[in-house]
Amino acid sequence: MVLEDWGPFDNGIEESILNKGTEDEIELWLANILRERGIVKMIDMVTIDELGRILFQEKQTASVPASLVKLPKDFYFKVRILFNELKKKNDVATYENIKKAYQMLSEIMSIRIRKIIQLAYLNVEDENLMDRMTTEEILVYKNIKYAIEKGPGDIIGNPFSA
Repeated sequence: MVLEDWGPFDNGIEESILNKGTEDEIELWLANILRERGIVKMIDMVTIDELGRILFQEKQTASVPASLVKLPKDFYFKVRILFNELKKKNDVATYENIKKAYQMLSEIMSIRIRKIIQLAYLNVEDENLMDRMTTEEILVYKNIKYAIEKGPGDIIGNPFSA
């Protein structure tokens, strides 16, 4: 939600102008800067309740690699914004919320990384599964898959070459 008129801004591809009272889609990094300046209010952000919901869903299917809960590609960036916002408040209740959110996030990441490792090991390449991963998780998946495929040759060398 745009709180104040802003722009024009040229990102090298297109020019953006934000008009007060509208809901526009802009890059998350830019939205975060404008949010800090009081120009926009970001919607669709991660909350502690949402972390709890995601954790519950991931726990329900923890042993099934192909059951990743769909997360937005920028999920971890949004979580960082959540933590930054919580840190601005300086009281005991907020400290407990940060601790709770961090524990939930750690558990979510642990379950998801375990599933991603299994998917890479099983050589599963399903666009639907890739669509459920964040950008960071896709990189983890591809790197693990590469290490599994190329690892033995990199470690012992190619026994068929001279």
